[in-house]
Formats: sequence, C-alpha cells, structure tokens
Amino acid sequence: MNWNGVCRSAMCLFVALLAGTLSFAQTSPAARISKPVNDSDVALLPGGVHPHIARALDQGSMPADQPLHRMAIFFKPSAAQQSGLDKLLLDQQNPASPNYRQWLSPEQFGARFGMNPSDLTKVSTWLASHGFQNIAIARSRNSIEFDGNAGQAAVAFHTTIHRFVLNGETHYANTTSPRLPTAFAGMVAGITSLNDFRPRAMSIAHFTSSVSGSHFLAPGDLGTIYNINSLSGSGIDGTGEAIAVVGQTLLTPNDDGTHADIDKFRVNAGLPAINLQFVKTGMPTYSKDDVDEANLDLEWSGAIAPKAQMIFVYSDNALFASLPYIVTNNLAPVISISYGNCESQFSSTDIATLTTILQQANTQGQTITAASGDSGAADCDGTSSNVSVATQGLAVDVPASTPYVTGMGGSEFNGDAAANVSNGVAADTQYWKGSSSPSDTSATAISYIPEMVWNDTASVGTLSAGGGGVSTLFTKPTWQTGTGVPADGQRDVPDVSLSSSPDHDGYLICSQGSCVNGWRQGTCSSSSDPGCDLTVIGGTSAASPIFAGIMTLMNQKLGMRLGNVNPMLYSLAASSPSAFHDITVGNNMVPCQSGSKDCGASGMIGYNAGTGYDLASGLGSVDIGALASAWTGGGTGDFSVSSNPGSLTITHGTTSTSTIAIAATGGFSGTVSLTCSVSSSLGATTCSLSPASVTPGQNSTLTITATNSAALHAPRLPGHPFGLEFSFGLAAVCFIPWRTAGRGRCWLLNTSLSLLGLILVLGLFACGGGGSNNNNNNNFTPLNGTVTVQAVSGSLTHSTSLAVTID
Repeated sequence: MNWNGVCRSAMCLFVALLAGTLSFAQTSPAARISKPVNDSDVALLPGGVHPHIARALDQGSMPADQPLHRMAIFFKPSAAQQSGLDKLLLDQQNPASPNYRQWLSPEQFGARFGMNPSDLTKVSTWLASHGFQNIAIARSRNSIEFDGNAGQAAVAFHTTIHRFVLNGETHYANTTSPRLPTAFAGMVAGITSLNDFRPRAMSIAHFTSSVSGSHFLAPGDLGTIYNINSLSGSGIDGTGEAIAVVGQTLLTPNDDGTHADIDKFRVNAGLPAINLQFVKTGMPTYSKDDVDEANLDLEWSGAIAPKAQMIFVYSDNALFASLPYIVTNNLAPVISISYGNCESQFSSTDIATLTTILQQANTQGQTITAASGDSGAADCDGTSSNVSVATQGLAVDVPASTPYVTGMGGSEFNGDAAANVSNGVAADTQYWKGSSSPSDTSATAISYIPEMVWNDTASVGTLSAGGGGVSTLFTKPTWQTGTGVPADGQRDVPDVSLSSSPDHDGYLICSQGSCVNGWRQGTCSSSSDPGCDLTVIGGTSAASPIFAGIMTLMNQKLGMRLGNVNPMLYSLAASSPSAFHDITVGNNMVPCQSGSKDCGASGMIGYNAGTGYDLASGLGSVDIGALASAWTGGGTGDFSVSSNPGSLTITHGTTSTSTIAIAATGGFSGTVSLTCSVSSSLGATTCSLSPASVTPGQNSTLTITATNSAALHAPRLPGHPFGLEFSFGLAAVCFIPWRTAGRGRCWLLNTSLSLLGLILVLGLFACGGGGSNNNNNNNFTPLNGTVTVQAVSGSLTHSTSLAVTID
C-alpha cells in the first residue's frame, strides 16, 4: 500500500475538517465553559434572593411537586462582549457611525453577544439531568427556559423554596441565593421564576360623577393638547407599525380572546376596530387589579396610533416573563411598560437580568417606554396602598431608571378651571368647549393647556405624584446632558412627562364591563343616577402607553425603527426647545416621617420643577408636531441610502463601481449630500461619488480605485493561505521524514494526534505543495476592508458600507 499517499490524503481531509471547524468558530462567541460540569463543585450566585422576603412571614417549605413554569437562566456577556455591546449601543445612535440605526436581529445579537452553542448545550444537558422539561434556548442565545417543580429547583440550585405571606398575600421564593456548578461561574446574570413576587401596576383609578365639573380626557382631547393631530391629519396613523404591551393578567376570566371593553372604547372615541393579537406565555391568571392596567395600556396606546397592530403579551410576571418574550422574539418596534418597583426592591441578579434584556432590545431598534411611578420622589413607599407619609426615603422606579428606556413622568393641567359648574357645563371656555350632555362622547379640548408637575398628594391624602429622582444603580449615560441636568454622575429620571392626574384631568377608559352607555356604565338620566359614573384613570402608566403610541407614529413617519430615543430627545431639547413644553411649576414632593431616611426639617422629600430639565418633570411634555419637525431637520419625512452591489472584489490597480440609491420615506423631498471614506486596511485605495448631491429617486455612482501597492505584501506559497513569513518559519517541521526507518507505515499514524500544531503544518505543506500557480495575483495577500458612504440632509444622517476585497 502507498502509505505516503494515504497519509497525505488523510491529512488533507483532517485539515479540511479542522479548517471548517475554525471557520464556524469565527462566527460564534468563544466557548466559556472550560471545566467539567459537576454538581459537587458549585459556586454562589450572589444577590439571588428577593428583597421582599426580609419583611415577609415565612410559612415553611413549599411542596416539592409544586410546578414552577417558565424558569429561565439568563447569561451575561463576557467582558469583551460587554465592551463591544456598550460601543454598539452608542454607535447605533451616533449619526457619524457606520452602525447608525443598523439594528440587529435576535440571531445576530446571539452571534455577537450570546453564548457559544457548545456552552448552551452543556447547560441544557445539565438542566435535563435534573429532570427539567421543555428546555428551550432563546434565539438570541442569552437565555434558556425550562419547566419543573420546586423540588427539582431546590436540588439543582442548592437552595430551599418556601411559602411567605406579605401584606396578606401568599407568595413563594427561594430563601438563599442559588448555587451553580463552578463551570458556569461568572457567566450567569440571574435565574427567573424562583419566586412569584410581581412588579406593581402604576395606574390610579378614580370613579367620579359625570357632572362633577371635572374635565375628562378622550383620545381626541390629547390629539389637540399635545398636537398629535398634526401627524394624524397627514395620514400618520400607525399603519404598518406595531406596539407590544407588557401584561400581567388574562384580559378576561376565561381567557377567550375577546376584548369587548376595548371595542367599546374604540366606538366611543370614533376609532377604527382594533387589530389586537394575544400572546400568552407561562401560566397567567386573571387579576382585577391588572385588568384596568391592561385595558388602559391597550386602549390609549392604540388610540394614539389607531392603525397599528397591538400585541398584548401576558404572563404571570410582566418584567421577567412578558418582556423577555417580546424582546427575544423581536415582536414589535415599540414596547409599552406600566409595571415596576423601586430600585431597592429588586435583587442584584434581577437588575443584571433586566439590563441584559433591555440592552438586547435597544440593539434590535426597539423603543421602550416605562412609567416612573406614582408616589412622587418616594417610590419605595408606593408598594403599599393608602400610604400618606413616606418612611423609606428617596427612590426611583425600575425599569424607568435604566438608561435603555424612556422614563415617563407625570404632569397636571393648571391653566384650566375645574369644579366650576353650572347645569353640568364647566365655566372654563378658554381651553374646553364644554358639553351639557352627560352622554357626550366627543373631544372638547380646544388647545394646549399649561401644565405643572402632577402632585395630588395634598388633595387626596395619599402619595399621588409623578415619580422622579436620582438612580442609585445606573450611572449617567453620555447623552443625558443639557440645561438643568444635575451633575450627579447618576442616571436621572424622568425623561419626559405627560398628563397623569386622575383628578385633573383623568383619562376615560372602558374596563370590566363599564362604558355600556357611551363612556358611562349604564343608562344615565340624572346627576344622581349611579349609571352616570365614569371610569376615570391616571398615573404615569397612562403616560407610558401614550408616549409609546407617539413613538409609533414617529416610526411610521420616518419609515424606520428608532431604538432608544433618549439621545435624540436630549439633543432636540437643546437644539429645538420649542418641541417641548418646559414645565417650571410644581414639584413631586411628598410628606415624610420625621427622622426617617432623607427626611429633613421641612418634613417633605422630593424635587421642584425648574427651567430646562428637572427631577420632577424631566424635559417637560411634548408638542408632537414640533418634535416630528425637529426630528427630521425641520422638513418632512426621512430617507434611506443603499448600495448595489453591497460588496466588491477588485483587482489591485483597477476600478469598480456601485450604485448608491436614495429613497424617500414619510414624504421626504430634500437634497442629500454624499461623501465616501475608505478604511485604512485598504491602503491607498480611493473613492469618489458622482454626483455628490442627489434628491430621492436619483442615484449616484460610487467609484473605487483599488491600490496598486499590494506587491508590498509578502507573497504566499502557491496554494497556501499563509505568507512566507509563517510557512518558512516552520519549514524545519515540514522536513520531518514521511516514513519511519525500517517500517512501511506512515510516521504520522504512529504519532499522537495531540500534536495538533505539527499535523496542521504538515497538512498545509502536503496539501498545498504540489499545486501550481497560474494567477499572478495569488502572489499577493488580499486586502479586506470597507468603503462607507455617508448621506446627509439637514440633521438627518444615514450611511451604507460596502465590503471590499482587493486581490
């Protein structure tokens, strides 16, 4: 047998397989699990106990067979991945970056910032070994879901799971931080669903008489007050867009997919029928407290963008089940959140997990709005109802306090007269048209109404004010600058405020069977008739879905996802202040107990409104027409830029071209200036554009002249992928005899395969040594890089990049 030939063939096959493996590895994050997964060698996952159990009454162990649904292990990026992720998040909002608004899919996120597939397989195998079922790896490769029971979880995570009673409610939770195999150390952000403590809804509902003299907000009113009509009047109505609403309850007790309350709301408001999709994940139950929140969020976000598809994602935990599902599956460009808790009521693993979820959402171009809380500057005191005096000090709400969402504060109208009635008609005619019919469903606001910070605490006797203050968990993002922004080094909230008072003036909603007669519950014949009652609601959880609807309109107008809009909001507040209604009156201060945390001599804690940004109202409220105009550089619409082809291979010393096309979105008709730049890796390559200024529908030709200096690079051995400096440096290894003296067998087959480097070098030599070179270009190392075309019109900047190879 020709052992020499067999050896050479076998070696070539081995090297080919190895090369394929290495090529695959380059498209996946590096493996991080480097030691055996051993349950006898475990490490603590610190910060994995929910803070609520410290003040809850322990009821002992939960039955081992108690089902636990939709548990999940969330993984955090490696240090290198996190550094790259932080940079990408900035670049995606930087008009000068080639990554500007270049959003990722969940799969692309996973390929760059997720776990290596082999690591995920190891964790999945370990979970299966503990009897967990329905094990599912997220598309983004940063989490694994699984089902099981309390006994399995206790054993796998080396903890105990007990029942607790808190505020009269029964809950379960792990009593100690989980422990995991040390093979997983440093890569786990947190484990969800080991407890059933849920975030709280922010809505505040009041039931008031239809003839009390108060004004109530219908969708048309808000369209007038905040100038939303300037967009809807030009056909911007949410068509082609989608809003995902984070839910925490079945919408009906039998979960039958009906939405009669929402349908009635739409009829009353003169809106088209809703396009509503239900997505249930986990095992949610029906909660009357959460149903009002769900109806508010769906009705009012949909009222602002009436043609948008509404997606209601509901589970037993809004933040750690519903929200991850929306993000992992990239369900919608805009997400509305009206749930949260103060920062100290989240464990450190909860915060790490939530940060992972929100950062992924931003890379995918998802815009997120979140309520900032309804207890003024004392958010931790808002977890219990009917609190009249704060005792837990200054606090802000998560997720509003994270840099990855737009935190929505609360304002209150102070330019109109309330409770000034004659025959059911409000005396104020400056801002309201008024109506004498208790069954009237029309909008009655005439114009913008001046605002102050929402704070009804004194009038209602309990904490009732817009949340705001300084985060203790998140540092100041680079974009949070401007007049009034504190130099505190910490993330400040809120970002923007909208009307939130349920008293002056509350939002009309339909919920739990109300609105059978217009906005009212039943037949309304006189002021004393109980059927005249309205369902009126407020809180910053009204501001959140409304701003989500507004951002949906902006997406449609610009023809693209906007991602985290905070950098643009703060930039526009400086450059186009008329887009905001600066709120300079009022405060979010609430009474505090003498001697309690942060409580000074005044007996109040909180913040005053002021010029520019303030910790009570953020940047103020918005004029949507002015905001949209400023967002698009004072013009209408936006544009996109593309290249065809999107990649080029050019012989050195020659030229090639690509067509650059400009397409208008949202009625854009401006002139676009084009420039190009060449990455340094392409040497002396140059580029030019003709013409350098175009309008939508016109094309420009990009001409790339490839460098002629490729000969300066080291020539390669014929057929070899490496330069001479590598091949000759290992030449001595390649002269090892192919046969062992006195034996007719291949020396390689008697050598340990652990000598991988030697085999690889021999394989490269053996596979490439016999080839011939018929192409002079193979004597030069190819140059790889990018040519970027930047397109600018006013404040609008977009870019497209071509991958270029010079051979």
